[in-house]
Amino acid sequence: MLERWRPETDTFHLPIGECTVTLEDVYMLLGLPVDGKVVNGSVQQPNSQCEELLDRDMVESGGARGQGILLTKLKNHYASLELNINSSEQDRVVKARTYLMILFGTLLFPESTGNSVNFMYLYLLRDFEKTRKYSWGSAVLAHLYSSLCKNAVKEKCTFYGCTFLLQAWGWWRMESLNPVNNNTFVFPYATK
Repeated sequence: MLERWRPETDTFHLPIGECTVTLEDVYMLLGLPVDGKVVNGSVQQPNSQCEELLDRDMVESGGARGQGILLTKLKNHYASLELNINSSEQDRVVKARTYLMILFGTLLFPESTGNSVNFMYLYLLRDFEKTRKYSWGSAVLAHLYSSLCKNAVKEKCTFYGCTFLLQAWGWWRMESLNPVNNNTFVFPYATK
């Protein structure tokens, strides 16, 4: 698919014509909200925020691209967080934030190195009531488009977009790519 991507039009040029992943596709396939506040923020945050929000300082200096948190550190931290009926609400929130950061770094917003997640996303998880009001679907789509555009003009590929979205979209929109699956459709469609 990367070889068929044209950055000047943000579309795939296929023998059947031009097509692209849309916000409607993101919503229908992944169930992510496409309305709401813009997902953005400063990539440079005080390390104390990581300690405050995840109960541990895991921030690595990232140079020009800002700060990041290594996914191995996040996964180890997640595994060390034991919850039981006596766990506090704060413990549950920390484990949920850690899980979401892993999800962001591995599935929705992976970086080209594949080993860290941008620290900016942690700040957006500060208040879960506000977190649900962000347009996560449009951010995932913009991240995917950015990766496709950068890699379409390079000689070597360091693809870092949401590959799951691209694969589910290809199966959904191009039936010749679709594996045989007799399960019924449920929302979001990618669960089929």
